[in-house]
Amino acid sequence: MSTDKVALLEQKIDEYGRKIKSLEDQLQAVMRAIDMKNDVPEDREWVSNSAGDWSIKVVYPGIYTQTHESYPTAGFPKNRKKTAEQVTPGQMMFIYATNPVKRVIGMTRVTSTMKEVGGQWPYSVDLEWVLGPKQGITFAEAGLDIRPRIGDTLYAITEEAAHRMIDLLEKQPDLTEETIAYLSSEYKTQLKVVTHKDAIKRLREAGMDEVADALEDFKADDGSVRGWDEKIERGDLYRRYPKAREIIWPEEYGI
Repeated sequence: MSTDKVALLEQKIDEYGRKIKSLEDQLQAVMRAIDMKNDVPEDREWVSNSAGDWSIKVVYPGIYTQTHESYPTAGFPKNRKKTAEQVTPGQMMFIYATNPVKRVIGMTRVTSTMKEVGGQWPYSVDLEWVLGPKQGITFAEAGLDIRPRIGDTLYAITEEAAHRMIDLLEKQPDLTEETIAYLSSEYKTQLKVVTHKDAIKRLREAGMDEVADALEDFKADDGSVRGWDEKIERGDLYRRYPKAREIIWPEEYGI
């Protein structure tokens, strides 16, 4: 067998090995979710810090920066790893924006298993918008007696409660681009200072080597790395790698 054929065969073996590893990781996540999932008690419509087929994620108002044109993520604090591990692709996750909004503003679908990304919110799952963002509804309007407490990050809810919220949200129009832009500006938090070097490190730790390489190669006209943050927050690097800023600034751009 020629050297080229051997090399090609080794490449195929490595490729299949990576695919098998990915499938194994997904299967383990599903098994963890089955083993750990806390069903909502029959006499209640919700349970805190637990995932289910239907759930409500508690987020900061900075969520308005993650519209349909973005790729939102849901972040979980260090002490909620078990909760994050219960979240699996296909689950539906309503979005509750905290003070001063205090409303469920839409619904998303989970599109990934838990990822370890570091930072203040070290565990993350990917989402996609299904409903909203909208003006939103309060828990009282949805018939839920939830009163968010410090430490609450996710509520598993019953299917009946979920459909009540869907019915109410579907009656509201989507927010206009102008309104979303205003709310994004109103609730946007000041970005924490992250050095160019630390940004590259965070991206590599999250497995985003391609964007890390692009950021490492970035140079301003004067040869410095000045302006790298603007490029990746809202410039051409953001348009090419929209998830990157959520890894670099998880508090500001992660849910």
